[in-house]
Amino acid sequence: MTFPAAPLLLLLLPALAGAAPELTDRHGLPLRVRSAEASSSPVKLQDISPWLILATVAAEDKRFFSHSGVDLRSVARAVWQNSRNGRTVSGASTITQQLARALEPRPRTFAGKISEMLSALRLEAGRSKEEILEGYFNGVSYGPRLTGAEAAARDYFGLPARDLSLAQAALLAGLPKSPVNYDPRRNPKAAFARQRLILRRLLDLGLADEENYRLAAGETVTVREREALFEAPHFARYALARARGEKIKTTLDSRAQEGAARALKNHLASLAGAHHVTNGAALVLDNATGGVLAWVGSADFFDERDAGQVDGVTALRQPGSALKPFLYALALSKGARTSDLIDDSPIFAAGGHAPLNYDKTYHGRVRLREALACSYNVPAVRLAQRVGPAAFLAKLRDFGFDSLDKPADHYGEGLALGNGEVRLLELAGAYAALARGGVWLPARWEDGAPGGAARRAIGRTEAYLVTSMLSDNSARAPAFGLNSPFNLPFDFAAKTGTTKDYRDNWAVGYTPEWTAAVWVGNFDGSPMRRVSGISGAAPALKEIALVLRKLYGSSQFQRPPGIKTVRVCPVSGLPPSQFCPSGMDELYGAANLPQGQCSEHRPPEASAAPPAGKPVVKFPSDGDIFRIDPQTPRAAQALFFKAEGAEAEIVWAVDGKELTERGPSVAWPLAPGRHTVSFKALRDGKPAASRAARFTVIE
Repeated sequence: MTFPAAPLLLLLLPALAGAAPELTDRHGLPLRVRSAEASSSPVKLQDISPWLILATVAAEDKRFFSHSGVDLRSVARAVWQNSRNGRTVSGASTITQQLARALEPRPRTFAGKISEMLSALRLEAGRSKEEILEGYFNGVSYGPRLTGAEAAARDYFGLPARDLSLAQAALLAGLPKSPVNYDPRRNPKAAFARQRLILRRLLDLGLADEENYRLAAGETVTVREREALFEAPHFARYALARARGEKIKTTLDSRAQEGAARALKNHLASLAGAHHVTNGAALVLDNATGGVLAWVGSADFFDERDAGQVDGVTALRQPGSALKPFLYALALSKGARTSDLIDDSPIFAAGGHAPLNYDKTYHGRVRLREALACSYNVPAVRLAQRVGPAAFLAKLRDFGFDSLDKPADHYGEGLALGNGEVRLLELAGAYAALARGGVWLPARWEDGAPGGAARRAIGRTEAYLVTSMLSDNSARAPAFGLNSPFNLPFDFAAKTGTTKDYRDNWAVGYTPEWTAAVWVGNFDGSPMRRVSGISGAAPALKEIALVLRKLYGSSQFQRPPGIKTVRVCPVSGLPPSQFCPSGMDELYGAANLPQGQCSEHRPPEASAAPPAGKPVVKFPSDGDIFRIDPQTPRAAQALFFKAEGAEAEIVWAVDGKELTERGPSVAWPLAPGRHTVSFKALRDGKPAASRAARFTVIE
């Protein structure tokens, strides 16, 4: 790299003088105005406090005025220290090298370091020390959004750089080494410890006398509070990269943004430590327009330790079960019904993979409504086999999942369980399509700007039926309990997602007015501990939903024309016969009503022949092991014993004690330990007993 003869300030102007547009929310409140770094023009060296110059030399490069761009003594010392410690403890970068890095950023590699040194030597050959110092003080970073000493002085102290005292200058001089670790607002203890070290170096190097050192050491330095000029930082960064013009009005609502950020941060604090959860993200969309109402990319944008500047809204992560609603929508469009029975029993998918449900057990034949609401994995894989991975992938792309860019055979049936990677932005947009009756809209960030083209992703009937399943609190109670975070006092359709290795938690919910989506996890990819979607992301989603309802209200989901209510037997999913003990209302498209009648329930005398085979416990099977879910209320966890080959008046016994509830299928609350279950009943008019089935329940 060569440097032209133009003044170094001109080379730095693109970074310093590229005034960022002013961003406001939809109500005109500022999100990002011209920040200190943008509003502060480059300054001459004579406009920098001499104390800052001396403090910087003492802190960063004490031989600055004698070396030729690279301090070979410091390099030798750094090599020795680094090899001795087995890691990088010293960088040995001179002020000139740091300026070269500001002019042309390089990777922090050995080759990058050599390139940086060569550039520093060329700088020194063609520039004076004064020019290099002037370029440094205008180009070095003093913190997030703070480039240059003038911007830093005004941001931290409300002063021009020329008016800094020795104590203030020593504090600022300590920042370039690590602007985050020595940020006096976030880490005042470390920042002021480094300030005291720099003051002592000034004294030891003879750059400050005893009197000035004593006065500076005793001065109380007050750092101003950061002005709220950088709200919604991840959203602002996203918008600025696409903005055109000087003042941009966005779709964001500062009230929703503040509420979503607070809810997420508060919940993450409860998951830290034992659960190893360090970060999360949240997004809120206006269903009518696709406009972004809130965009929280991480818990803390300025948290360097947990990668706070990574944007969880646009990051690619595996969605777990959060894609299942779109699979069910596709199945409904191909003739499936919400009351159809699907087998939840062991299955070997392509490649020999045997999917497991979250509760590590199987539930026999279940209705589609219950299978989706409870997020059972095996029925989802069976559905994926039925509709085909290629058709499912095509439907997901209709719903805006452009990140799923591999061919269908790359994902296979595992796509039903979320083995691809998607963005929170895509997930929220897809659920918003369900909320608006199957019409997908691209997310919008600029208020008043033309929106992207809408397209129909699924029919209104299918979108409404999926919404009814996702908002059915009774249907999801077997898996999540009656009082899960999704049991809200208004119509709310919601779904969770958890990856099998617990690296990602998701929760998405919607009303007719708005859609909210939450991701919880760790940006470094490490797994969480004992955290599922219902305990990780769902509580934060609940708090955000309550905030949104106060701001925008919520209405009931409106049934589209052509939806019919039909009474069916809950066991067979078909219209009940006169022998069915109970019935339930189910929803159907008018063109796809259930046909026939339940044949599961018959009077004993109507049996043409006695039941084949001996009475047996159909469920559980002998040797089954079940686990009590610590995240689900104990009262909501039960086994449903099922009998086969017996007539009415079936009496169950667990561990030799008779149960009060009787019949071919009864519920038994989970209790830890080893157990046996059996039943007695009439067969051919004579008492008969089943063999006992042994099973284990673990905590």
